[in-house]
Amino acid sequence: MAASEVASTSALRRIMNEIVGSRAAKARVAQDGRLAQVAALLVAPGVEGDVRILAANILGSVAQHASPATLLALLRADVPFLLLTRLGAVAADVRRDSGLGAREHHRALESILRALRAVMCSVSDQIGYSTRWGVGTGWGFASMAGLEHIDSRNSELASNRPTAHSLRQDTSWHAAGPSAVAVRTTIAEAWVPMVEHAAWVDRHSERDDARSSKAARTEDEPMLRPSSDRANSTEYQAMCASIDEGAALDEHDAFAALNWLCRSAVSMVFDMKSLHLLLGAMLLAYDALPQESGVSAPGAAAIRSRSHVLQGRNQAFGMIETVSELLAACMAIPGIEHYHTSVAAMRLRLTRAPAPLQQLYSPQDELERRTTAFAHFAPWDSPFAMQDGAASSEGVSSTAVRILLGAVGSNAPKVQEAVLWILHELLASSQPEGLQRLVSVHAPSGTSLPSVVYSLAQSRTRTVRLAAYCCLAQLLRSESAPMAPAALVQGMVGLLDASGAVQVQACFALSRLVCDRPELQATAVERFQACEKLGAILQHTSAIVNAQAPERGAMAMDELTVRLHEGCLTALSSLAVLSDTVRRRVVDCTPSFLSGILLPSLSSRAVGVQVAACRMVRILSRTIGILRTSLFDAGFADRLLELLKQDENEVIHTEIIATICNMLVKFSPMKQFLVEHGGLEALSRFARSPHGPVRLNALWAVKNAVWDSDSAFKERVMEIFGWDYLAELTHSSDGCIQEQALNIVRNLTSSPQADMGRTEIDMTLERFGEERLLDAIEEAVWSLRNDGATEQAAFILANIASGSERHRALVIDRPNLIDALCYFLRHASHAIREAGVRCGFNLSYHITDSASEASADAVWHRAVDRLRAFGYDKLLKELEYDPDLNVRDRVRDTLAQI
Repeated sequence: MAASEVASTSALRRIMNEIVGSRAAKARVAQDGRLAQVAALLVAPGVEGDVRILAANILGSVAQHASPATLLALLRADVPFLLLTRLGAVAADVRRDSGLGAREHHRALESILRALRAVMCSVSDQIGYSTRWGVGTGWGFASMAGLEHIDSRNSELASNRPTAHSLRQDTSWHAAGPSAVAVRTTIAEAWVPMVEHAAWVDRHSERDDARSSKAARTEDEPMLRPSSDRANSTEYQAMCASIDEGAALDEHDAFAALNWLCRSAVSMVFDMKSLHLLLGAMLLAYDALPQESGVSAPGAAAIRSRSHVLQGRNQAFGMIETVSELLAACMAIPGIEHYHTSVAAMRLRLTRAPAPLQQLYSPQDELERRTTAFAHFAPWDSPFAMQDGAASSEGVSSTAVRILLGAVGSNAPKVQEAVLWILHELLASSQPEGLQRLVSVHAPSGTSLPSVVYSLAQSRTRTVRLAAYCCLAQLLRSESAPMAPAALVQGMVGLLDASGAVQVQACFALSRLVCDRPELQATAVERFQACEKLGAILQHTSAIVNAQAPERGAMAMDELTVRLHEGCLTALSSLAVLSDTVRRRVVDCTPSFLSGILLPSLSSRAVGVQVAACRMVRILSRTIGILRTSLFDAGFADRLLELLKQDENEVIHTEIIATICNMLVKFSPMKQFLVEHGGLEALSRFARSPHGPVRLNALWAVKNAVWDSDSAFKERVMEIFGWDYLAELTHSSDGCIQEQALNIVRNLTSSPQADMGRTEIDMTLERFGEERLLDAIEEAVWSLRNDGATEQAAFILANIASGSERHRALVIDRPNLIDALCYFLRHASHAIREAGVRCGFNLSYHITDSASEASADAVWHRAVDRLRAFGYDKLLKELEYDPDLNVRDRVRDTLAQI
């Protein structure tokens, strides 16, 4: 379809009528290429305002609860960038007061912001784990308010994939339509018509040639000047650069391309220019509130904003609600700043960024930059405002936060809820200094932020009360919390009696509130019977969630019930994480909790329920009595191993292996169970997984398996795992992997019995290789990259030094290792200092049961002389008053020997 065929209000209305309420119709619009034509209308020259508004409305409708394939089509068309570009154009019109009336500006802004909100909520749904909603069936991570309307299908399961000819809930990537290059080329050609586009390319090619030959051409070509002026905008150049990105993305699989584009969209929204556009729109809406509303905009006297273009209290608060929901949905999702990317994608990022990025940020740094930019937004930063009043605006700070606090006065629950959730994201993302700065902000009425939130916690509307409780939970980190922690727990537990989406979110909110707070865990369990309430809910949801898998193509389970079941298990895990008593109470909270609720949940079709069930089992396994009797008797070990072998989901693999790690404790029957049922082979296979968390947890499980085991079991494990592979991992550039590999070696060389210890040291040195092992230890210590790896290397040396005369001689004869012992004694980590003292003690210990007393004496003298020569004894004396008791005790014993 040509662009002209959709560039009319009648054609666009036909498309809108076609797609409203029909997910299949939305998929058709994406698949047949019409989506690109509609998106191009946002930036194509000469398009009427009503046409642009309809185009934005269509894009927003298509984006609402979009399937992965439809979302990929939207992002291939660069819809977030086009919407932000259009928003910038509207801001310029408002600044110039171009003659459009207030109603036209309002309609344009409203359509753009709503469309952008729909797109970014779907982006968040695709890649962002929502702490508010959990994971659910695996269809994205729903964080939008319309959760109950989402069809819950797990696109990773073959039984949930539709037939090839059906577009309803089509999770095949064919439904994403044309390639990124084709779509973006179409949009670029519509932005600058084909003839002018070619002329622009030729013109710039000629300029490059002229520049290289130092024969610059003149600017006297009137035919090319209009297109050159239009094409030289930063936005158009970025759109052309995005074609290069499209070419790079089309070479990758669709899933990888979708995730890159989602993170790219998040980064784009929080780019300083874009963020100022969004916050400026919010300020413009707030400034437009009628005077009789009783509120005044912060800094309103300092700027001459064209705020008269917006009229109406409800419309103004509606725009604030839209921007708040948009930013809250994506605030905590990492963008692309810390990802290494292709050259083409990096070029795009640098082209679009207002300034080149000098470094790749960590997610934490990225989040801190976002919250700081939000908190420091000032009226003169708004692209909608005239700039000549900036000089008189000194002292205006935290304008965006003040607007949010002022918007609470709307008394509209939807607005209040949206404001509270963005405040929650800001509070949760802030470091202590930033948190105090936010707490000190006052609303235009003079009310402080904590007081505003506390007043909303008394609301009759449950959704508002829940959001306020979550904000108050974050304020517990400051000294300005207006509500007592026990009262907050009571309020959270009370919301468990609600229904629908509030009940789901209350479960996850309670989990976050009590996490790592033992006093609040005890309060919730003992005073407010949280375990019993959650258990009663689980009894109701279990029959639905743990139902047998449906026939191919059948409708999936109710998503809200899935999330509620997951939330209850998550909350119980948080309540029981630190207390044996609570764990036993959880097991007894409802009849047949283990066999009737938890065990079937491990095999649920909902990935979120499976993950939550695995975590619950992991928490319960910390109580030895529950692990050795209840869990094994109920068949949890069989079910976990069965899932580990059958399931293909890496998230599930990660959680199952982490649970097995906890079950591999001393006196647990799990070790023998793994040997008899092929578990060791499975762990060995996952230890070679390309997925980092799976590999790390598998190594952790192997480490626990060989801990405090007999020589025969250790040898059996290593026959399957592979000594050469273990040696390779000790040189890994990933510090966590290297640490776990060295920890495996540490456990292989340790034994509570001296004779057995020497046997196991001999086995390890022989199979691993003496020189190869000692070289790995030296590298781990002197690379100075990872204290965790250094600690494991230090304890390996201590274990080797506890062996025979020959074992000790291996350490004594390596100057780098003796020097390492001195380095350990000066280390900031008390565990590494303790290992250094242990090693010195073992080297200087006089063996009395040696077959050759003369040989033992010789080794002892060599060890003491070498330690003294390196100044080990002097460093040891400096630790006599070490703050760590274990270090002090061992220092005293070691000095007595030396």
